[in-house]
Amino acid sequence: MTSAAASTHPDYPTASEPSIVWWQGALMTLKAHHSSTGGVLGLVEARFPAGFGPPLHVHHREDEALYVLDGQLRCRRGDSEFTAGQGELVFGPRELPHTFKAGPGGARALVLMLPAGLEQMFQEGGVPALDPTTPPVEDYDVQQLTELAAKYGFDVIGPPLT
Repeated sequence: MTSAAASTHPDYPTASEPSIVWWQGALMTLKAHHSSTGGVLGLVEARFPAGFGPPLHVHHREDEALYVLDGQLRCRRGDSEFTAGQGELVFGPRELPHTFKAGPGGARALVLMLPAGLEQMFQEGGVPALDPTTPPVEDYDVQQLTELAAKYGFDVIGPPLT
């Protein structure tokens, strides 16, 4: 079935308009929301600046995957560290601690969350991207992330990659 057929079928949710926000210095375009997929999945296109990376964290509700479109991500998943480049998929199952750090040229990735819900955190905690070329001046706010973590079902358990 084509995506056009799926979007007009009464049993399928309709596509939602993408939301574009700045989240902790990264540009996040929410492509699929909880409401547009019936809660099945969330999809975000992320543009990470050089050195961007969340603290070590563990999800309790969803599995997360990053598909690298451009650049490189240095990743930690459990006790393993590795680098993922263009065309590579990094899978982070729930209950396994993980983090990443964008390489010197930054990175662009699709972030898939199964089931949906976590994508709403970027919208709630982000700043609307009125100008998607110029991020607001801000440091990564671990306190804000920690406060949102409880609501969105994950724990911050360590520092970002250095």
